[in-house]
Amino acid sequence: MAFDPNVSVVITAYNRLALLPIAIDAALSQVDCDFEVIVVDDGSTDDTPAEIGQRYADEPRLRVVTRPNGGPPAARNTGIDAARGEWIALLDSDDWWEPKYLSSQLAVLADNPDADMALCNGRRQDQDGSWHNLFDNPYFRMPTSMDAMCAGTWIQPSFTVVRTEVARRLRFDEAFYMGDDQEFMWRFVEAGYRCVPNHTPLAEYRAISAGDVATEDQITADEDVLRMGAYSVWKKHSRKYPSAIRGRGLDFDRAYGPILLRNGHVDDARFHLWRWWLARPWNPRPAWLLLRSLRRR
Repeated sequence: MAFDPNVSVVITAYNRLALLPIAIDAALSQVDCDFEVIVVDDGSTDDTPAEIGQRYADEPRLRVVTRPNGGPPAARNTGIDAARGEWIALLDSDDWWEPKYLSSQLAVLADNPDADMALCNGRRQDQDGSWHNLFDNPYFRMPTSMDAMCAGTWIQPSFTVVRTEVARRLRFDEAFYMGDDQEFMWRFVEAGYRCVPNHTPLAEYRAISAGDVATEDQITADEDVLRMGAYSVWKKHSRKYPSAIRGRGLDFDRAYGPILLRNGHVDDARFHLWRWWLARPWNPRPAWLLLRSLRRR
């Protein structure tokens, strides 16, 4: 009889062989749920497909799909295309789930039949190594409105279960090598799809470590890269929703003006540095940075 999973777990990986079994074992340890695990190897050069295929050769719920290297959004789309379940659960290669993660997420979705995504609470590690629960972050808002998106809210992909039909309709924008998950949520919310919260902490997002395996070399450990990825998403959607950038206030200008300047986005940097200087004309730092931006073309 053919296996008919309710959930397709999609794990994408690129040269993460040391970490990948942690995520795979967390997925395979799920209870009270019919699921499959799809490992999408994004053109790794560390023998990931062969090693994972051999290690889990006796696991009928696991499939390895290979593709040329194309970045995280392309790999996620490949997993979405391969999914057989009604729901898709994304799991990054260095993240982790509690054994009841899937069953709890599905229970929340069953209680909200008009919902298209469940977003659970969970432990989130920042670049400085500190941990906090996602829902406790003072800057976090549930992504349920365009106001929340314009305010800069975000998701952790490994904390989400999304309806497969919706994921296939929206897909991840492969132009965004970073920030593709946030960009997906902009279009998800704008299209009128509904995300509901699961307040139970069920997952872990790791920015710089996974157990005994260091992950400092991963691209998400670079805070400038993360922030520039987020800014590119806000800039795209600010064409229709100007408050995504213009409505963010002094703290935003003070944070992003210097980051944009040192990453070569001079015109964008000048906009924020100018607003910072107007708000704090007695502060020499925005004036000095603004002068630097004016000297660069």
